[in-house]
Parts: sequence; C-alpha cells; structure tokens
Amino acid sequence: MYDKALDTFKAVADSGSFTKASEQLFISHTAIIKQINGLESRLGVKLFKRSNQGIILTAAGQRLYRKTEEIMDFSEKAIQEIQKSPFDCPQTIRVGTSLFYPCHIFMDLWESISDNCPQYQLKMVPIENDEQRYLGLDKSYDFLVGPYNSEISGITYPFIPVGKYHFCIAMPRKHPLSKKKNIGLSDLAGNQLMLMKRGSSKVNDQIRTDIENNHPDITLIDIPPHYSIHTFNRCVESNTMLLSLECWKQVHPGLITIPLTEDYGLPYGILTSKNSMTNLTDFIAYLQKYSGHST
Repeated sequence: MYDKALDTFKAVADSGSFTKASEQLFISHTAIIKQINGLESRLGVKLFKRSNQGIILTAAGQRLYRKTEEIMDFSEKAIQEIQKSPFDCPQTIRVGTSLFYPCHIFMDLWESISDNCPQYQLKMVPIENDEQRYLGLDKSYDFLVGPYNSEISGITYPFIPVGKYHFCIAMPRKHPLSKKKNIGLSDLAGNQLMLMKRGSSKVNDQIRTDIENNHPDITLIDIPPHYSIHTFNRCVESNTMLLSLECWKQVHPGLITIPLTEDYGLPYGILTSKNSMTNLTDFIAYLQKYSGHST
C-alpha cells in the first residue's frame, strides 16, 4: 500500500528544509518531523543528515528518493489509466422516443453491436410533444431516432444515418387488400392514396411521379408533410390508403401496414443538436464502425 509519508519525504528532500516542506504541505513543522522520524523508524535507516547548515539525503535516502519518484510516476499513470477507462462506469446516453419517433429499430441495431461498446449505456426518454421534439435535444435527451428531412423541418440538424426505413402502405383492417403480405403500386389501381403534397420531400416526390406516370388509375390525395395521429385517424375514417413507413406500423390499431414491393426507402438515423454532437463524437464513431455505416 502506498505510504503517504513518502509525499512528506519527497517534499523535505526537494526543499532541503523541514520548514519549507511544512509550508508547501500546509501542515505543522512538528508534524513533518514526526512523519519523517516515523518513516525512518519503520525502514530502520536514517534518511537525512541533519546539521546547522540544513539537511541532506543519506545514501539510503537517495535510493529511497529514486524509488519514490518511480512509485509516484507509476501511481499517477495508474490513476490516469483508470480515469480514462469507461468500462466500470458507462457513459449514459439519453435517447428520445415517441409514437412517431420510435427507437425500437435502432435498439435492435444497438443490441447487435453493444458488446463492442461496453462504455456506453442507453436510457430511453419519452418525447412529450412530437411537434416540439427538437426543443428536447440537449435538455431532455441527447438524440432521437427517425427519418429526417430538413426541407420539412426548415432547420438543419446534425443527422447521422445508420439504416433505412422501407415504405409501406397503411390501410384499414377491413380493406379488401389488407390480407396481402406485400403490396405493389399496381395493386392500388382504383383506390385512393394519401401522401405528402409535392415539394415536401424528394423521395415522396419520386413516388408521386412514379404513380402519375405509371399508375394513373390511383387517385392521389394531398396531405400535410407532418404526419400526426390525425393523419392516421383520417386514413381509418375515410377508408383510404396511406403512404407510410415501417416504423409507424404500431401507430394506429385500426390500420394494417403492408410493405411496398417497390424499393423506395428513406434513411433513418440519429438526429441531434450541434452541442450534443460534440459529446457524442466517440459514440457516433463506434456506431458507424460497428453498424457498417461509416462515412
């Protein structure tokens, strides 16, 4: 076990004076002498030669001084190493989650790579208001998971893609097509389809153009770009179809969500703030490395 008297010994040796060592260590002159006498007694050797001119190290004192420096250096490096090691006290990262910004697909990804990142643990934090979700960044949670479209939000936030949501078609449970395992745009002939109005999203505009050019027998119904529970309620109440995402299949119990066979997708990932981005730098690097989405 490290002997604290070595700190006193080194201070006396460096200053060449019991008095100066006392001033440096903020303890009394008497306490300094008592500690040195006790250390000499335990070691069975004299460490200092005392004279009217001051004190100097004996040969044994010189050897102990060298060893003391080695011990202190080793101790400092050990402390630094322990402090840098994150494994005994994982860093908690808060993940915002809600009905429209669910984190379950991200948590599935995290479960598959978390063994490689034991220095982090995730804490789920409910998003109280989806429409004000960005206000919770930094304050309530470090990031949220979901699709991101700066054209819709009007504000640019740091976004780190880690996967892709596939598009689906949501429809009332009693709809004639609700039993299909997969559905293509050609299957929607003669039906109404709700989707964002043009100019809201590039990928939605691509789907709209595909429908207008190749499936003119589908009636398109424009809806606002911000999906809400009202959007899904409208889908049920009007018995129409809705262009949706796989992450929203649990939003409304009255709807069935069926994967679209056309290969349209929308990137999803971590949406954070510029302030949190700094704190998440290492976490994001690990995530990109082990998820295979390095940029």
